[in-house]
Amino acid sequence: MMKPDRITNNIVYTVPDLDSDSDSEDSLDAFDYTPKPSEISDRQKCSLIRLGCMYNALDEYRRSVYSQNPKSYDQQFEANLQEHLQQLQKEKESLIKSQREQKEAELQKLKSILSELNISSHDNDTDEDKAFEEELKKQRKLIDDAIAADKKRLETAAAEAKAKAEKEKKEKEEMEKKDKAEKEKKEAMAKQQQSAATSIEGMEEYKKFYAKIEYYKEKIKPKLKEDAFRKQCFNAKMAINRTVTQLQSDHKIVYEKYEFLKNHILGIKQQSNEAFEYMLNHLSKVFLAQVKQEIHATAFAAYFLARFAYLMCSAIPEFLDYLMGRLIKRCQYLIPKYHDDDPSLAADEIRSRLRYNYANKEKKILESFLEHAENQRCYVMFYGALCQTMPDPGQPANPFPIKHAWIWLARVCNMPPREVTPILVLGFLEITTVRLLEAYPNQTRKLLHLIHEAIGPMYPVTDNQDNLSSIKQLEMFLDNYFQTGIPKCIPETLPPSVK
Repeated sequence: MMKPDRITNNIVYTVPDLDSDSDSEDSLDAFDYTPKPSEISDRQKCSLIRLGCMYNALDEYRRSVYSQNPKSYDQQFEANLQEHLQQLQKEKESLIKSQREQKEAELQKLKSILSELNISSHDNDTDEDKAFEEELKKQRKLIDDAIAADKKRLETAAAEAKAKAEKEKKEKEEMEKKDKAEKEKKEAMAKQQQSAATSIEGMEEYKKFYAKIEYYKEKIKPKLKEDAFRKQCFNAKMAINRTVTQLQSDHKIVYEKYEFLKNHILGIKQQSNEAFEYMLNHLSKVFLAQVKQEIHATAFAAYFLARFAYLMCSAIPEFLDYLMGRLIKRCQYLIPKYHDDDPSLAADEIRSRLRYNYANKEKKILESFLEHAENQRCYVMFYGALCQTMPDPGQPANPFPIKHAWIWLARVCNMPPREVTPILVLGFLEITTVRLLEAYPNQTRKLLHLIHEAIGPMYPVTDNQDNLSSIKQLEMFLDNYFQTGIPKCIPETLPPSVK
């Protein structure tokens, strides 16, 4: 084991006091310095240089003194110092070069290791990516399976809900159908009960017509309280009264009167719509009064009166509602409605609803059954004549055609006959049979046969046999038709002997 080198110097130097009052340069000049050879070995020198230390304390001292006092420059010292510095620089460069080479070697080694690590990492990454992809596929499959399961569950739930809704709907429909059937059954029973006294369909038609009369009572009639309106209507209705009473069987005269009244009423409409409605209502009332009077006197009057009514209804459609509303109100048998289905009604109340007139208003004595039946027969004959009227060449179609005649006759035959029925049916057939046979040949023959064979024998006879003659006349009318094949209806014009 080597002992550490020791530096020994037996000479003690005294450093000049640079802070003294004496001049430093002079002091140095007075200082007699004779350096002695160094006793340090080469080995120690190398050790000092390796340690970065000065190899001579005196040299160090000199260097510091000479650095402060350039005049005290020692060339040998400077040379030694320069040599020392150069050696230090060389050692430093060698050390730096060695460290650089070492670092470069280490760097290359690290790069090699890093390259190997990258290759290993790439392989590992490939394996991990593959494992990740497999795991991702697995998770996606689980998610898809879960979605499919939810979708199937939702579809199942929706199907169940739909099936349940359809079942409920079906049950509801069945329940509604059942309720409807029960309701229809009840209505049918009620209808059957009412049909013995009232035609439901006929009543509905009557309500549609009568709505116009109600409109007149609500909107037009109150205006008659106004003096100007009442005066206007009074002057205009005089022409209507006069024209209606001038109607005759000649078609030419009927058409002239129709043209006059049509222009008269339409002219009033241009002045006032309320006055127009009043004129139509007034015309229906005046005309039906003329119907009752004319047909009661001569049955063939039903034809020319019906022709006039048809022309007015075709030219002024609003007149049909007024005419039929007023006509059916006066003749309830045109519904037909007999008012005898309510046992609480007294006989006089039933007669009043059937539009029996007073034979004596002061004593409130109603007309007899036969008088009432003859008056009602006039309206039924006019109704039939209106249905069967055929337009003359160039004239418009009939707005109330023959089908309505067939409907009324069928309704009457489908209801239990009353005492008044044979009188009404006879008057109706005497007017409409020819046109019914033309329009409905097979059905009309069957219906006439039914009346002759089944319904006729069921006609009730009144206590005083007021309707017996009508029953016999109806039998004779049907017998003659079935014997000859030609119905013996009332002619549209009077015989030449009467003219």
